[in-house]
Parts: sequence; C-alpha cells; structure tokens
Amino acid sequence: MSRAWGVKTIMYGSDADFQALLRKIQRERKVDLTRYKPSFIQRRIAARLRARGVTSYRAYMYLLDEEEYLQLFDTLTINYTSFFRDTSTFQALRDQILRPLIREREQRGVRRLVMWSAGCASGEETYSLAILVSQVLGSRLSHWNIRILGTDIDENKLAQAREGIYGPLSFRGTKWPHLERYFLREGEKRRVRPDLKRLVRFQHHDLLHEEPPRRFDIILCRNVLIYFQRPQQNYILQNFHKALYPGGYLILGKTEIIPIHFASLFETINRREHIYRKKSPNSMHQKEDV
Repeated sequence: MSRAWGVKTIMYGSDADFQALLRKIQRERKVDLTRYKPSFIQRRIAARLRARGVTSYRAYMYLLDEEEYLQLFDTLTINYTSFFRDTSTFQALRDQILRPLIREREQRGVRRLVMWSAGCASGEETYSLAILVSQVLGSRLSHWNIRILGTDIDENKLAQAREGIYGPLSFRGTKWPHLERYFLREGEKRRVRPDLKRLVRFQHHDLLHEEPPRRFDIILCRNVLIYFQRPQQNYILQNFHKALYPGGYLILGKTEIIPIHFASLFETINRREHIYRKKSPNSMHQKEDV
C-alpha cells in the first residue's frame, strides 16, 4: 500500500476504509479508480462527501444508490471544456496540419479525413474540429468524406453532445472568427446547425478498458492523461499509436508530453502546442507495441 493513498484520507477514515470504498465501486460499477492519480480521486470523492453531509468513507458507502453513483461519476469526469479552447492550438492544427494535409491529398485525388476527439465531454472540442475543417475546405467540403468521432465515458455528457445545444459558458473566451455561422439561436443558447452535425458522431469509449477505434489521421486527447498514473498514460499512448495511420497526428494538452521512451514512435511537430506525429515504419527502430 502506497503512502499516497493514506496521507490525505485520515480525516474521512482509515486507509482501509478508503480501499473498501474503491472496491465497492469497482465491484458494483466495474470502474477501477486505483488507476487514476490518488490525489485526484481523493479530492473528487471528498467533494461528494461534503455535498451529502457525511464525514466518513464508511458512511458514504451506504449512500451509493443509483442516483449517487450518477452524481459521483459526474464529479469524477473531467468536464471543463469550451469551443476552441486554447486558440493557439487550433491555429497550429489549421496551419501546420490541416491545410498541408488537405492540399497533399487533393493532389493525390484522395478526399477523406478521419479525426478522433478522445475524452470529448459535452462535445465542444468535437464540434470545434468540424467547424475548423469546414472553414478550411470552404465550398469543397461537399466533395470530401469527413468523419469526426467524439468519445467519452460519461453518458450524460455524451447525450448533451448529441443534442448539440450550448449555453454562454461553452463560448467563454472564444474569439474564433465567424463562429456564429454554425449555430442557430435559441434564446440565450445556441444549437449546432444540422449541416455541421452530420460531420460528427459520438459514442461511449473507455480509454483504459476498451480497444481503441481505428484508423485516424488526427487524434486530440487534451487534458485527460494528466489524471492518470504513468502506467495508464503509457497504455493510452500505445493505443493512440495503434489507432493512427502512419504519419498521423496526436495533439495533447498544454501540460502533457510524450515520454522520452516513446521517441521511436512519435516525432515532435510543435513543442509549444504539444503536437506529435506517428513515425512511419521505415523511420522506426523498434516494434509498434512497446
């Protein structure tokens, strides 16, 4: 037992009580929380204890009915997102990846692009990708086969994404040009236009327990890996590598990097924006499944 689990759990009970709670959650909902960073799990569960007015893990275990599990998993899910969050990342994606990639494919007569927004929460990032592609292609969009997949483990957030209706918070700080063209006004909210919706689809996917979908030209997984421990981060990165076409791109969050031992699999394209490219087989010096 690592000390990390015990230090911050004393105020809510013993380390054994905390482990009992984690086992109960895994047994009843098949969710293994020990794979996340301990400090993250402790903070999120503590928030639910305070919300329910209990002071121990044992007391909280008796409250875990269907409704409380929904509340707990919503608290555990990383849901902070907005349209075109980190504008500079989307600018780099547009100018360094999409425009050259589209130009090269049109020269070859190939008009197909497949993208994955992993850990998409309520879908703002996924629709941002659709808007970006639409703006880059312009009138040529109808001649392309565009497929953009958004995945998450939170069914409530996925339902919001499929509905495509967003309030002011989803647009906070957004300065992307001509954004209003892609939405219909509904009072204070905005609904994604049907022609944009047709470019995307959403589905449930667990990055830790399910095989990744394949094959993609571009994968975005931003501000998700930071909540996992190193072995799980490595596992997810290996799956992303398998899911990408040779030469495909992976974009991580501002505080996430490709570990040095993945240097034979990915090359850095933009260090500041954390953009990486899968090396082609003839440039690799070891097998794909490290």
